[in-house]
Amino acid sequence: MSDEIQKRKSPILALILSGLLPGLGQIYNGQFKKGAVLLAINFVIAFLIRGPYKRLEELREAGLEMTDGATLLIVLGYTIAGLVLIVFAMIDAKKSADKINSAPERPD
Repeated sequence: MSDEIQKRKSPILALILSGLLPGLGQIYNGQFKKGAVLLAINFVIAFLIRGPYKRLEELREAGLEMTDGATLLIVLGYTIAGLVLIVFAMIDAKKSADKINSAPERPD
């Protein structure tokens, strides 16, 4: 009976973990490769957004009212990509936990 309890996954916990950091919910569900890929994508987006965001901050600190439209568009694109990644990871983690919980027990 304790093995059965340990195999069950909390869909809400998986969803929350992926909301905190995309990929954590998948790792919690035992999907290590998928979790690692989502974590890597998240870190790549975070790394790529740093430069354009820093440029916008420099323009703001210089007191320029007009910002660089292309840089702003790049920051917006990376932000949207990050949000899409988070939403995807959350939905996937919850669905995967539900699927794990509904799978028939395998005989040992």
